[in-house]
Amino acid sequence: MTEPLAPPQTTADSVFAGRIDILYALGRHYLSLPFAVLCVPATLVAGHAPGVLPIIPLLLQITVVIAAEQLTTAYRKRPPESDPHFWARRYTFVSAISGATWGVAALFWFVWDSFPAQAYLALAFLGMTATEFIARAVHRPAYIAHTTFALGPLVLLLLWQGGLYASLAAVLVALFAAVLISYCGGMGRLLDESIHLRNENGQLVLRLQNEKKDAIRARDSAQASALAKSAFIANISHELRTPLNALLGMAQLLERADLPKQQADHVKVMLQAGMGLQTLIDDVIALTRDDDDQLEDEDCDPLQAARAVARLLQPRAWEKRLHLTLSAARDLPRVAADPRKVRQVLLKLADNGLKFTERGLVDIRIDHDAAAGMVRFTVSDTGHGVAPEVAHLLFNPFSPGDSSYARKEQGAGLGLAVSKRVIEQAGGRIGFDSKPGEGAQFWFTLPVCGVAAGPVPRADSDGQQQPPTGLSLLIFLRAPEVGAVLAHLVEPFGNRVVRAASMAEALACNGQEHFDAIIAGAGDADMLAAAPGMKAPLVAIMLRGDRAPAATDIALRWPVEPDQFYRALDEICEPPAEDKAAEMPPAIDAEAFSTLEKSLGVPALVEILQCYIVTAEQLADGLAQACIEEKWDEAARLAQDIVGAAGGLGLSAITQAARNFAGAAREGRNHHDLRNAAQMVVGEHIRARQALIHLYPDVA
Repeated sequence: MTEPLAPPQTTADSVFAGRIDILYALGRHYLSLPFAVLCVPATLVAGHAPGVLPIIPLLLQITVVIAAEQLTTAYRKRPPESDPHFWARRYTFVSAISGATWGVAALFWFVWDSFPAQAYLALAFLGMTATEFIARAVHRPAYIAHTTFALGPLVLLLLWQGGLYASLAAVLVALFAAVLISYCGGMGRLLDESIHLRNENGQLVLRLQNEKKDAIRARDSAQASALAKSAFIANISHELRTPLNALLGMAQLLERADLPKQQADHVKVMLQAGMGLQTLIDDVIALTRDDDDQLEDEDCDPLQAARAVARLLQPRAWEKRLHLTLSAARDLPRVAADPRKVRQVLLKLADNGLKFTERGLVDIRIDHDAAAGMVRFTVSDTGHGVAPEVAHLLFNPFSPGDSSYARKEQGAGLGLAVSKRVIEQAGGRIGFDSKPGEGAQFWFTLPVCGVAAGPVPRADSDGQQQPPTGLSLLIFLRAPEVGAVLAHLVEPFGNRVVRAASMAEALACNGQEHFDAIIAGAGDADMLAAAPGMKAPLVAIMLRGDRAPAATDIALRWPVEPDQFYRALDEICEPPAEDKAAEMPPAIDAEAFSTLEKSLGVPALVEILQCYIVTAEQLADGLAQACIEEKWDEAARLAQDIVGAAGGLGLSAITQAARNFAGAAREGRNHHDLRNAAQMVVGEHIRARQALIHLYPDVA
């Protein structure tokens, strides 16, 4: 809660107290002592006074400085409720005593009939006064008292001395003191403004801290209330539904029993009333749930949901001799909503259509608005329509469109309110179009799941998408396991993958090198797209509960099929340069393995690969050992064996690496180059083994 503003008197007192704080904080009384020390030898040299007398004022000033420091110490230890005016008066008194010591010093240090000595003394006094101005100007009475008692005797002595220069020096000293005293007022106003602003800022900080505490308490209270409400809803739901389900079950058993007509009619009325009460309880519980209730899933096939609703309501349509039809556009995309919620809303709208239609039909229509990225569901009926006077109340709780019919059908007016809440939670809109006597059209829209242009068509089994090769990809996903799976999908085919652990690291990697595509989570994709210097196309991976980002080139719902992922990369990535692809050949030749799989079959190919992996492990270990022992001829022979074993299976990367090592060994390259080439062979063997296990898990 915001605190009231302080009254003017309280504000003035706080400003004055702040000024006195500055007065005591800036007080450096010992700074005037150097001027006094410089005056003593000048007096002794220029005058004829005994050597002890000029030192007496210096001793007095040292005593006053000690007393002033004690006063400052006492002020710092004062009780918080002490009166600042009391301390201001004490400081003014000490300032007057300090100035009086300088006035007394003028009597001791003034050298008669020596204008140079008098001018030197005036200059020292003016320097001392300027030094004191820095501290005492905060409180004007203190500075006036000090300056009057300090410079007054000197001015009188100069005038008494007489003469042109001595009189002008007296006027100059008095004018200097008057100017500094006049500046005290301006300094005071500036200090008052700064102190006032400081106090206001302090009050603002305190107010914000209090408001923050109030907000935290309100948040905690709201969360506690929400938890209590959720617990109450869960308990009341159980307490109401359990006996009601038992009553309905018994009523259904009685309805099927062989009862006289009168008792059977009573059972039918009881069953209908119980079902109406069950619907009312479900609607009330749904309406009172939290707005931020997380949905279980956000990936729904709209046509499948509509078909489920149509099958469920078809018996009721037959009972009322109505036509219930379903029509949908072709190639409908999936919608970003919970299928259970979509069916719930569609069921309420279609059920209302059947309730309020006596003859004709109820039609469920699904369309795709590609420009808006929405799927539109429309339920049309040929009932009596919605009266204009109740149209604006239709989506309000407990506001049925036709009260007489609502009483007849035992409706409480909660169905549309629940539907509106569910649709708006999913990011869509709901509304209706109606003319009295001509029926009504109730519609709602839901956002498309994935890319705005529509779904990526799935590849047929006979025409699988070939994996991309030679790409440089940056992966930044908050779920490390998802990033690892995507990396395994592309790394075996000669693609370079860089994985970032944070947003800062992803932005740094993008700024340091070029990537053909950046794969990020849905929550981070828009931020990456808005980053300066972002030129690479973005692929967003949407996990459960994620919304489709607005600024990405393509969005894929996880889990994603490999063919769908490869096709997305093929659509947004530019073809790699041939020299770039040649630098890093794929670990597996996809076409060769496809041919082997068709000719041999998967089981036979798996057995061959298992034998190859055992052989390749032995050859790679032998190659590494031969390099350690510097047996290069044996290492070259083992590398040639690796070429023969891997080349027939289409493992192009390890084949090329082993062939390069064998050639380098025959040419007699230096040992350092040969060891690097051998490490390349072993590394390509590990990459090929991982790729084979990923494509054929039974190989492991």
